[in-house]
Amino acid sequence: MKIVLVHGGWQGGWAWDGMAEQLHAAGHDVFTPTLLAHEDGAVDRSGVTLTTMVEDLIDRIERPGFDRFVLVGPSGGGPVIQLVAQQRPERVERTVFVDAWVPADGECINDLLPDELVGAVTALAEQSTDNSVTLPPEMFLGAFMQDADEALAASVAARIAPSPLGWLTEPVRLSRFFTSGLPSSYVFLPQDQAVPKTAYERSATRLADARIVECSGSHEAMLTHPAEIAKALLEATA
Repeated sequence: MKIVLVHGGWQGGWAWDGMAEQLHAAGHDVFTPTLLAHEDGAVDRSGVTLTTMVEDLIDRIERPGFDRFVLVGPSGGGPVIQLVAQQRPERVERTVFVDAWVPADGECINDLLPDELVGAVTALAEQSTDNSVTLPPEMFLGAFMQDADEALAASVAARIAPSPLGWLTEPVRLSRFFTSGLPSSYVFLPQDQAVPKTAYERSATRLADARIVECSGSHEAMLTHPAEIAKALLEATA
């Protein structure tokens, strides 16, 4: 099986390293791209939107020679994989959402988030010079990976990248995704403390006949429980 793992906000393709190792060992071909504006080093994130990120990702998916693949997206990766699947339905075997946002046609990610979180990330973007959101490490670690040990927390804190606000604020046009008939799965993470569980449940209900799987771990289970999330993914795609 060929699998494209799309990361969530404030990180890069490196977030999947542990899980990718598990999947490679099981005989699967895995591609873990870093989304536009999340590269290491000096990056100008002004003008980067969900659309530009998806366009860049689609172009890069062409390169590994993946003719058919499973798309996996956690958190803010949800609308990314929705848009890729909408534009390349002939190449996508299944979409797998991992405690991810599933906006309806015309919604943005911020429409699905608690008001206090929207206010916080908007204020952080206003402090930047390129309309990006830099999460303080203590906020990222406390909200997203409370189950990390000290060494893992330190390594992740050193790599957190700003994310463009446009990822959160651009309404997505999904008129064809929900009528495409592509199979979907939704993986719930019971220890996820990022937002109330009802927010993820609401997203999952928007997927027709989604296969539901549960997996131990926090919002960043791919970092804290890579073996478990790899097993859950294989269950979600079986």
